[in-house]
Amino acid sequence: MYGRLAGIVTTVIVSCALGLSPQALAVSFAEPSLFQTADWAAAVRQPTPPEGRPFVVTARQFSFEPAFPTVSVGTTIAWVNRDRELHTVTSDVGLFDLEVEPGARTSMTFTEPGVYFYFCQPHDWMIGEITVEEGASEPA
Repeated sequence: MYGRLAGIVTTVIVSCALGLSPQALAVSFAEPSLFQTADWAAAVRQPTPPEGRPFVVTARQFSFEPAFPTVSVGTTIAWVNRDRELHTVTSDVGLFDLEVEPGARTSMTFTEPGVYFYFCQPHDWMIGEITVEEGASEPA
């Protein structure tokens, strides 16, 4: 709700500054924003990797990208370290603890549906979460 209100206030201020008519302002409020449409999630989806290729998560500038993908059961995630320091991919509940040397990659196949939170032990602000769904057609 507050995001919508902030958008309205911003639109009013910009419209007044540009000298737009009240009719033009009314039209802008009638148009749904990206996040109000049913397809908003589709607009931010990551492309599906080709058959047999892993879904790549890159550690770069001390963050994981994408940080919160959604994949199908059976998908292999490959973490690639583009930083000059060692990173880990460590489950918060002890399910996995992988090291990724600078310039290297490591991977893991997710065979069970669920949500898998992970972080980097030496850099605990580096976090990510893999959501694994039955029959998810493409990562998000």
